[in-house]
Amino acid sequence: MQVARVAGLLLLAAVSPATGQTVVGGDVRVFAFRVLEETDLAGDGEAAEENGATAGAGEVELGILRLKLDSRWRASSGNRFRFELHGLAQATSPPGSGAVTSIATGGTRRFFDLERDSFGGGDLSGTTEIDRLNLRWDRPGFRMVAGRQAITWGVNYFWPVLDLFAPFAPQRIDRDYKPGVDALRFTVPVGDFSEVEVIAAGQGTRTPDDLSFASLGRFHSELGEGPSSIDFGYMVGGFHRDFVLGGFFAADVRGTGLRGEVSWTSPGCDAESIHPVFGCGGFWRVTVGVDRLLTPRLTLIAEASWNGFGAGGAADYARLAEADRVRRGEVVSLGRRYAGLSLAWQAHPLLTVSGAVLYNREDSSALFQPGITWSVSDHVSFGAGLIASTGRGVRDGVLGSEYGAVPVVGWSSLTAYF
Repeated sequence: MQVARVAGLLLLAAVSPATGQTVVGGDVRVFAFRVLEETDLAGDGEAAEENGATAGAGEVELGILRLKLDSRWRASSGNRFRFELHGLAQATSPPGSGAVTSIATGGTRRFFDLERDSFGGGDLSGTTEIDRLNLRWDRPGFRMVAGRQAITWGVNYFWPVLDLFAPFAPQRIDRDYKPGVDALRFTVPVGDFSEVEVIAAGQGTRTPDDLSFASLGRFHSELGEGPSSIDFGYMVGGFHRDFVLGGFFAADVRGTGLRGEVSWTSPGCDAESIHPVFGCGGFWRVTVGVDRLLTPRLTLIAEASWNGFGAGGAADYARLAEADRVRRGEVVSLGRRYAGLSLAWQAHPLLTVSGAVLYNREDSSALFQPGITWSVSDHVSFGAGLIASTGRGVRDGVLGSEYGAVPVVGWSSLTAYF
C-alpha cells in the first residue's frame, strides 16, 4: 500500500498543470512458439518420446501488454523532471513454459514486490507488474533517478561482462525492454560525452546480501582529426556479496566498432558466493567484440568471451546452474570460452533477414538463430525465426553440452505500438 501511495502522488505531480509534456502509449507483443523436434535426451540419436521424457512444450503462446506514461516538465530554471511509469501484463499458455518463452522475455530479482499472479486457470496463467516507476531530476551539474529503472552497463552485445543489472541472455530475441531495477542513480557530467555514475540498488529482498553499490566512469576522446573516437572507463563496486573491479573501451575506427570489457570478481566466500566446483577464489571475465557495416545493407557483429566462473566441462554444468550468480542472471553462460556471430541484411526497406550463431568452445555445442523482421507499417511489425542447436544431449540424466539439449523451436511474433 505504501508503494501504491507513493506512485499515486508521483502520478498526480506528473499530470499537474505544470507538466510540460505527457505521453501515454504502449505496445502489444504476441509470440507463438512450436517445438519442431524434441531434444535427443539419450545422446545417441533416440527420440525423446522413446526415452519416456519430454524436452519441449509442443505449442506455446505468450502475450505481453505494456502501458507507458512518460511525463516531463520544468519546475524552475535549471530544474527539469521526468516521471516514467510502465505497467506490464503477461499471459502464457500453457503455464510453466518458461524454458521456451525465456528467449523472448525474462525478469530479475527486485527489492520491492510489485508483481502479482493476476489471472489464470486451465491452460493459461497471467501476471501483472510495474516494470518502470521512477522520477528523474536534471540540473546542469547532475542527474538523479530514483525508483525502478532500466540500467545498462557494458558495451558488448552477447556477453557484456560489466552489465550486472539484469543483463540479457545471449540468445534473447526481443531486446526492446530490459527489466527494471530498484535503484537510486546519481550521474555527474565531467566533460563532453563523459560522466561518472554512482548507483545503489536492491537486487533482491534480503538486506544487506542483495544490495549493490557501484560506480562507473565513462570518458570520451577523439582520435586524431579523422572520424574516429574512443569511449573508455572503469567500474568498481560491491554486488550482492562480491567485490567487482573492471574496465571497458568502445572505439569507432573509420567505421569499424571495436569493443572490450574486463572484470575481476572477488567472491564474498559465503555459501551462496563460492563456486560450486572450484570453491572460493577470484575469477576474470573478458569479452572483446567488433561490429562493421560490411555493405550499406549488411551489418556484422562478432564477439569472443572468457567466463572465469564457467565450468571446464559439461559434467559440472548441473552444479554450476544452481549457483546463485547463475540463478539471479548475472552469469548467463555455463562454459568458459565462447564465440558469437550475428549478421543482419536489409533485403528491403521494410524487410530485414538476420542470423546469429553462439558457440561454446568447451563442449563444441552451438546455437543457431535465423530470423526475419517485416515492418508492416510505422506501428506494426511481424517477426519469425528458428532456434536450432548442435551438440551432445542428455545421457543418464547428465547434460552432455550446453546447447545440445535445446530443442528445435520455430517462433513467430506480432508487435503493435500505440
